Amino acid sequence: MMHRTQAATRPVSARLAGTSSATRPLRALVAVIGVAALMGCARSGDRAFSNAAVTARPAVVSTDPVVIFASQAQPGASTRLALADGRTAQVRLVRSYNAASGRECRELRVDAGMAERARLVCAAPEGGWVEARPLLRGGGSARP
Repeated sequence: MMHRTQAATRPVSARLAGTSSATRPLRALVAVIGVAALMGCARSGDRAFSNAAVTARPAVVSTDPVVIFASQAQPGASTRLALADGRTAQVRLVRSYNAASGRECRELRVDAGMAERARLVCAAPEGGWVEARPLLRGGGSARP
């Protein structure tokens, strides 16, 4: 039973289906802004890519035999190399890992007679491999 003061109610889906003439321009404006924003993102992405291509540096090419060995070897590999200073050393690739910076790094042990030292070689952002400074004293190995 309906009282005179109550209005007949329509289901929600019926109310949403019919849009008033006041909301149509608003919806069109929102759609236009959305399309313009997407076009702007696409354009700025292209511009960023083209700027990156222009400023890209050539790959770093090292002539250090230890760095060259590190770039090609797998963990556990070992070889005898003539070092840059003329001495001969046994070089072993101890481990390969991804640093916090996202670069691939490789830890090496260089045994040149009486002294054994650790060296760290990491992939350069522009390509190639470069020697990096270990973060920990004693060669960068945190193992006991």
